[in-house]
Amino acid sequence: MSITFKKSTLEDIETLLLLQKAAFQEDLEKYEDSETNPACETYEKLAENIKKYQHFTILEEKIIIGAIDVRGNDERMHIDKVFISPCNQSKGVGTAAIQFVESQFPNTKLWTLYTPHLSFRNHYFYEKFGYQKTKEVQLTQKLILFKYEKRIE
Repeated sequence: MSITFKKSTLEDIETLLLLQKAAFQEDLEKYEDSETNPACETYEKLAENIKKYQHFTILEEKIIIGAIDVRGNDERMHIDKVFISPCNQSKGVGTAAIQFVESQFPNTKLWTLYTPHLSFRNHYFYEKFGYQKTKEVQLTQKLILFKYEKRIE
């Protein structure tokens, strides 16, 4: 599996939206949170995010299989979302994405992200990279987000 990354472009949006919806559909059904769930993101919102933030498309060979969206500066970078097509999950793509994005911002002192409280695979995944749970935020009656942080000395 040959994984590469490129800056996302507006031409990527239609494919990215389909993959994002597929990747987050299970969470949407579980938490019933159409306000903030990425499965409900619009074309316009994704276009804005691509223009405004550090948004990278993940490719296997030349096929788009996901993306990672990060925001911030050298002091603090926030991983807004990482998504990989369901058929490409559990194959090391997420690991490659985190390693890639952290290597792109080597001066960052603090990395942060949020993940749902029942996403045990995500908890394990981020903890293996040194992220630690620091906070819980009740977003809706069904959804609690765990905040994770990773400090770089």
